[in-house]
Amino acid sequence: MDEYDDDATARAGEFGSRQMAGFKPFYQFIAPTRVIAGYDLIGGIGFEFAKEGAKRVLIVTDQVLRETGLVDRVIAGVEDGGLEVAGIVDGVPQDSDAGVVMRTAEAGHEHGADSILAVGGGSVMDTAKVANVIFVHGGDPRGWEGYFGLPRDDDGQGRPQELAPLACIPTTAGTGSEVSFVAVVKDRDAHVKFQIGDIPMYPRLALLDPESTRTLPVKLAASTGMDAMTHAIEGYVSSEWNPHSDAYAMAALRLLRDNLHRAFEHPADDEARGNMLIAANLAIQPTSSSAIGIAHSMSHACGAHCDVPHGVANAINLPWVIEFNAAGGDEIAARYRDVNDVFGLETGGSAEAVGHALGEHVRQLVASLGLPTRLSQVGVTEASIDLLVDGAMGDACTLVNPRDTSEEEFAELYRLAL
Repeated sequence: MDEYDDDATARAGEFGSRQMAGFKPFYQFIAPTRVIAGYDLIGGIGFEFAKEGAKRVLIVTDQVLRETGLVDRVIAGVEDGGLEVAGIVDGVPQDSDAGVVMRTAEAGHEHGADSILAVGGGSVMDTAKVANVIFVHGGDPRGWEGYFGLPRDDDGQGRPQELAPLACIPTTAGTGSEVSFVAVVKDRDAHVKFQIGDIPMYPRLALLDPESTRTLPVKLAASTGMDAMTHAIEGYVSSEWNPHSDAYAMAALRLLRDNLHRAFEHPADDEARGNMLIAANLAIQPTSSSAIGIAHSMSHACGAHCDVPHGVANAINLPWVIEFNAAGGDEIAARYRDVNDVFGLETGGSAEAVGHALGEHVRQLVASLGLPTRLSQVGVTEASIDLLVDGAMGDACTLVNPRDTSEEEFAELYRLAL
């Protein structure tokens, strides 16, 4: 046995892989959403959603998408599958808030819906997910803030109680909310973004069809793509890594490497846009085990206090976070070496050199996509930093960053990004 242990240690050192270093003492991973992907699927949404128990569907979307005609095609697909459209909520703003969530849940009851179909980006899907909680269990969004707090059988020790059937058709390739158990909602009065997450919030069905992103503006395609990039990189290096989430993150990074810029430069390329939907879908999966980090903490605060779009904030903050984390030690840097290998970047050298190589690569990518590279370009000022630091310190994503982060370090990161 001792000889075997020695061999295992040698192999771990040879391959430099976390998976080869031993069996992780504990982790949880779940990915229950049924995903259907391909061309010309929107017309079959009713047939597919019926398999999940839907009969009278509340459609949740936004005004911009309503005007493109996509929602009309979704309605036709719902009805062709023998389902009824109970009602439509099309007032979801760019950053969803608690008030919109409450109105959406109320609309579900007013129209006699028994299921919800979200057609839109992250804000629309997150609105639908939290509205589903209110629709079934009542209360208000802030009352459900936190993780794993939904009602459970057997005095809270048993199986979580089901929500209404929820399906999602993402129209951006970034958030991955269509397969996530977490929703982020803004409290506009308190200037905070808060999170709600529990297993019943996983959508039952996600439909990925490049037709749904055909009218996506190129700048929005770029920013949401950087959101997916941030999910994949942060998910891979998080303190809550595990072999399941690693597999998803690495597959996502390869798809992002090959398709993000291609989809940006050639918006009519259905294959590239389809692959971006898959990449975003894969990239969010590490968050099933809480694998994420402080780029998200910083960006949530930027959105809450300064109304910076989430993908844009991530694009700006990610490079600085990479450099900060990688300098935190050889074990953290080893994770970034794996990421660098995907992009053909420096994998040897010091921890700082590895972090700088990836940070610079991301900065150049962001610039090439025509996105802002500085927080000062999107309305953040020096005067905002204290509020932003407070928000980032209190964000749940900070708890699972691979390197502990103090208030002073957050302030310095914001100043670097400014």
